[in-house]
Order: sequence, then C-alpha cells, then structure tokens
Amino acid sequence: MIAFIPGNSLVHRTDARVKIIYLVFLLFILVTKQNLGVLVVMSLITLLLYQLSDIPLSQPCRDLGRGWLFIVIPILLHLLINPQTGIYRGVAVSLFLLNIILISLLDLYTTEISSILQALVFFKFPSELAFTLMISIRFLPLMQEELNRIRVSQALRGYGLTPLSLPIPLIVPLLHSSLKRAMELAVSLESRGFDPENIHVAVELKLAAMDYLFLLLLPFLFSLLF
Repeated sequence: MIAFIPGNSLVHRTDARVKIIYLVFLLFILVTKQNLGVLVVMSLITLLLYQLSDIPLSQPCRDLGRGWLFIVIPILLHLLINPQTGIYRGVAVSLFLLNIILISLLDLYTTEISSILQALVFFKFPSELAFTLMISIRFLPLMQEELNRIRVSQALRGYGLTPLSLPIPLIVPLLHSSLKRAMELAVSLESRGFDPENIHVAVELKLAAMDYLFLLLLPFLFSLLF
C-alpha cells in the first residue's frame, strides 16, 4: 500500500520539512541535469536512500503493479523514432521517470501524513490545497484495496487481464466507487461545518541536530553540481 510505513531508520527520523527540501532539490537536479551520467548517479543515490530507510524496492514494485510499464514505454518509442540513438534517449527518459517515482514514494513511505501537512503549512503552502493533497494521499491505500477487490470480483466473473488488453472492467468500477466515496466525504465535511478557507494547522515539528546537519550540507551539494 502507498502509505506511511513505521520505522526507526535515518530517513524516518529526518524532519518532514528537511525531506521536502531535499525532495525538491533532487527533482530539480533531475529536471535540469538530464544526461545519462547524472541519471545513473541519481539512481544509485535513490537505491542508497532505500537502503537507509530499510524499505525494500519490492514495496514500490508491488504498489505500482502494471504502472511500471510506463517506464519502459519511452525506450520503445525512442527506438521506433530513431533506432540509432533511441536506446540512449529512451534509457535516459526511463531513468528520469523511475527516479521521480521512487523518490516521491520514499517520502510517502517514511513520513506521516500529519507531518507532511505541517511541513506544507510551514512553507506557506495554501492550507486548503495542503488539506486536499493529504486527503488524496489518505485515499491511495483505500483505492488500492478497492482495486484488488474489483480485480477479484471480475476474475470470479471470468474476466482475465492480459498485457495488451484495456482494463476497462477495472477502471469503470474503480472510478464509480471513488466518486461515491468522495461525495460521501464531501457531505460529511459539509454537515460538520467544514470551511476549506479557514483551516488552521499547528506546526509542531522540531528540528534535531541531524536535521541541521543535512541543511548545512545542502549548499555544499548544490555548489558541487552547479
């Protein structure tokens, strides 16, 4: 499930605000330094972060399922467009997408939703948008459970998903149940007098010595790359 995984690793103990800063920093590197050498180094850093977090790479593989096919598609498309240099460009795009997905998921795996919400409010992110984002993240495990339930239900009806078939029998019921759940949540919030423009979130996060060290290390890493 794409949700917080309790742990006591170095990545888990890092302040949510520091992790968001490093997440933005790593994504900035991926966007601005799109060459194969940098992408390979970033992939090694991503693997190291997963090792430090004690979260196996099998976790995102299970969570995304067939979604990993979208990482292979750029390689095939570039090979069709330009067979000579397509493999190089395709691998670069695939590594770019792979690192973005893995780094983003790692942040969700190692940070509680309440901490992410407080960190976003600390950075002056609009509270209503932060609240909406947190609700969306909370819905991810529920949607995964619902998708598994629909898959089993459709399999009992004789539906078999093949690699080349469109998963319409899975998508339509999932959209229906998601919209129904969203409407129920909206009615529940409205009945309780919820005001999206008047959300107050208390920031209770505190930086530790390790967090200050990571912040002091950031300008040094930036100077090395730029």
